[in-house]
Amino acid sequence: MILRRIKMKFAIFDLDGTLLDSMWVWETLAYDYLISRGIEAPEDIREKLREYSLREASDILKEMYDFPESGEEINDQMEKVLEKYYFDKIKLKEGAKEVLQVLKDQGIKMCAATATADHLAKRAMERLEIDGYFEFLQTCKSTGIEKYRPEFYQLILDRVEENPEDIWVFEDALHSMEAAKKLGIRVAAIRDRSAEIDWEEIGEIADIIFDSFPGYLEKTSQ
Repeated sequence: MILRRIKMKFAIFDLDGTLLDSMWVWETLAYDYLISRGIEAPEDIREKLREYSLREASDILKEMYDFPESGEEINDQMEKVLEKYYFDKIKLKEGAKEVLQVLKDQGIKMCAATATADHLAKRAMERLEIDGYFEFLQTCKSTGIEKYRPEFYQLILDRVEENPEDIWVFEDALHSMEAAKKLGIRVAAIRDRSAEIDWEEIGEIADIIFDSFPGYLEKTSQ
């Protein structure tokens, strides 16, 4: 299947694990945070929190360890830790910008959709010079809706006024793919090491799968 031949009027791009090579930061965030608080963190803490947003995980950590701060304050503390990565260190995945340019050249409009806080996402997008490719940025924090809920993607459908079957979401996380598929949005799965545990299910739900963005570029050049 060659995406160039597929009817696409709008593309939704996830950031972390899709455009940004950033999941390595999230894999140790909760563990490092607990260690910084003097707590002997369980090595599987990331796996326990994997399907939760940072805000939800903050509430869980508060309950687990009876922190005096509110869940929101814990969330803010961990976002401060993330700043050094999003502001200075996180890089694009290989071929990511080239793919955005291919779609732009085809006249396909795009938005970015992420569970990462607005200020972190915006700073990374600006630093990596991809912000200009997108019509808008939609985040869980700005909408109050998590990405595993179809309502998150319904907001995008309402805004762009395109038929769901003409919209593709580029995503690495199974729960977000499932939410988009419930609305009839097509799914292009981008392989990321952090989602290997879900890869069999991703293979069943995705309309097309790419091991990498260079693989997408090879297909579109045919």
